[in-house]
Amino acid sequence: MFKQNFNWKNLIFIILLILLLIFIPKIIGIILLFFAAFIIAAALNPYVNKLNASMNRGLATAIVVISSVFAMVALFLPIFVMAFREIKIFVSLLPQKITILTQFLISYKIHGKSIADLVDLNSILGSSTNIAQNVFNRSLDITIGAAQVCVLAIAITMIVFYLLVDKSYLRKKFLEFFPPNMKNKADAILASITNKVGSYVRAQILSMATVAVMVMIALAILKIDYPLLLGLIAGILDIIPILGPAIALAVIILVAAQLGLVKVILAIVLFLLVQQLSNYVVRPFLFGKFMSLHPLLIFFSLFVAQQFLGVWGVILSPAIAATICVLLDELYLVPINRGKEH
Repeated sequence: MFKQNFNWKNLIFIILLILLLIFIPKIIGIILLFFAAFIIAAALNPYVNKLNASMNRGLATAIVVISSVFAMVALFLPIFVMAFREIKIFVSLLPQKITILTQFLISYKIHGKSIADLVDLNSILGSSTNIAQNVFNRSLDITIGAAQVCVLAIAITMIVFYLLVDKSYLRKKFLEFFPPNMKNKADAILASITNKVGSYVRAQILSMATVAVMVMIALAILKIDYPLLLGLIAGILDIIPILGPAIALAVIILVAAQLGLVKVILAIVLFLLVQQLSNYVVRPFLFGKFMSLHPLLIFFSLFVAQQFLGVWGVILSPAIAATICVLLDELYLVPINRGKEH
């Protein structure tokens, strides 16, 4: 039996598999890049398929990808322009706000003592100056980082294009790794993963936009500074499960702190109300038809992804969890439960 299964092809396959397992930790960033591109491609694939019915797939893919890029630019560019204006105003008023905050800390009494008596304000203000100077000195690094983000976005766009335009070819090559009796099963699993991941992306974008609008309206009602910027931050960070809303709330509290305790409490209450509406009304409506991920599974996938994959793992954790759930369902749960029924 051993001699029958042992041949040069199997030996080469085992060697390649061992090398792959060795090099996976070193190329995990590349793997996540391609997985992110696969998620986006899965979301755009239905629109490409519709256009493909009346034109060449290459042209259909180009139209969908270019339209998506222009739609993102048209949606976010005006917001970023207005947010940039708010940032400029905030930076110009920052010295004044620091002065007001310092005066408040000096005058506010706790059991007859001011905060200045309890905390060395000079060292804190000195540290703030050093931080500002370091940020200025690292402006070149920030510029380089922004350029790298642009290059990364272009790379993902190109990968998405080729994943869509060569979908049939890539699917055929993927199925070649499976024996004939498993090809149909592998094809069904791939289709299920693609549908679930693509549906997640479309629902997530709508959910993020809804959160951004609700936060903007809430902060505008409270007359808290920079509602557009803070709403944008809350919407973008909503892509990070659990941690994202917490970070957004912290930023809102920092901005609202100088308006008094009442405004801070109202901002917290309205933000939590927005999160409740998002979690129990918007998300169930958007995700209910496409996915069935339990919150505990989201927590688990979030912490595991953060531990092994970093920030990108946290962002992609729901899609990773959906992929793993499909694999577990199709390869293990469905077969054993089908056996019990018989």
